Amino acid sequence: MKTQKKKKHPQRNIDIGYYTVAFLDVLGQQEKLRSLRSLPDKSNEEQMDTFIKDLKGTYGVVTSMRKMFKDFFRSFSKRDTDVSILTADQRKIYKQLTSNPIQIKSFSDAIIVFVSLRTDKVKLPTRGIWGIMAAAASTALLSLAAGHPIRGGIDIGLGMEIEEGEIYGPSLARAYSLESKIAQYPRIVVGKECIDYLQMTARLKPNDIYSEVGSISAKQCLKLLTIDDDGCPIIDFLGDHFWQSTGNIIEKEIIDKAYQNIIKFSQKFKNENDTKKAFRYTLLRGYFEHRLANWKNNK
Repeated sequence: MKTQKKKKHPQRNIDIGYYTVAFLDVLGQQEKLRSLRSLPDKSNEEQMDTFIKDLKGTYGVVTSMRKMFKDFFRSFSKRDTDVSILTADQRKIYKQLTSNPIQIKSFSDAIIVFVSLRTDKVKLPTRGIWGIMAAAASTALLSLAAGHPIRGGIDIGLGMEIEEGEIYGPSLARAYSLESKIAQYPRIVVGKECIDYLQMTARLKPNDIYSEVGSISAKQCLKLLTIDDDGCPIIDFLGDHFWQSTGNIIEKEIIDKAYQNIIKFSQKFKNENDTKKAFRYTLLRGYFEHRLANWKNNK
């Protein structure tokens, strides 16, 4: 009797390296999901309308946030340059500088964004980090204006892509810990390892085009940050540098809507005697009120 030989599946090499990871979560979606307990009666128009409305308030919000982030990142990562004036060698360098192959993994009401720091894969990692930070800031502002606040964490650490488009390791754990344990209210906290990496890159003496642009990009990333009242480094999405570096992409009306929603959320949690959440939105309101004058002057 002949025995069948087992088919050998080709082994997939898994590289371990350093990654920048962002973990972004849309707040309040778990409560909305719990309200979807059963399918509606299709013959009941009122039930169907309510079900569709609730579904849009969960699935629609999350998918919109994902698309928004991707669109912002693509916008911030590209340069408006006439490549026809460049030589063949210069175009090759230009393509490497403007190529930021980030990966985005979505699940439930959160997205995980990551980019490798290996220079053999990404010639200019700091431009990818800047794109992630700027896109996260813009997405957070627009989502808050729409009444769907976002909380997030960004950090650097070891990681490995165990499947295509899936990151695993300390880098993910750090970003998730910042979002779930440190951020606490709608803000995006940046970890120590990420800041150390950016400061180190910013201090490097440039010896070629990669290190020169890398140093500039690192400095831009650091200018996007501020220290919050509790000592946490956060993305300063109402700061002067964000406004100057992103141009007119965020209109003042968006800021006004976001601020009004902060007041509504704060009052809502006060009425519900939810002291913890009410206090957190008071902190966010304080940040906005400290920065609103800048946006009024820059409109």
